[in-house]
Amino acid sequence: MNLLLIHLRQDTIPPHTEFNKHFLDLLRRIFVYNPKNRITAKEALKHPWFQCSLQDDGTEAAKIKAQKEEKERKEAAARGYH
Repeated sequence: MNLLLIHLRQDTIPPHTEFNKHFLDLLRRIFVYNPKNRITAKEALKHPWFQCSLQDDGTEAAKIKAQKEEKERKEAAARGYH
């Protein structure tokens, strides 16, 4: 189950940045079935991922901007038809 979860996460969160690599590593350590082998909360808080800052490569900002513009176009079109 752990391997399946991580495989799915890598499809969603590609390990192409240090931020993502650390995040995926943290997930691997959290989602361990046996509690004896699982990272503790104190250990997790010391994980390097919490020291990383997210550098937006522009893709998320561009996606949000496009969604906002599309919404505005639809609202303007709806107002024009009334």
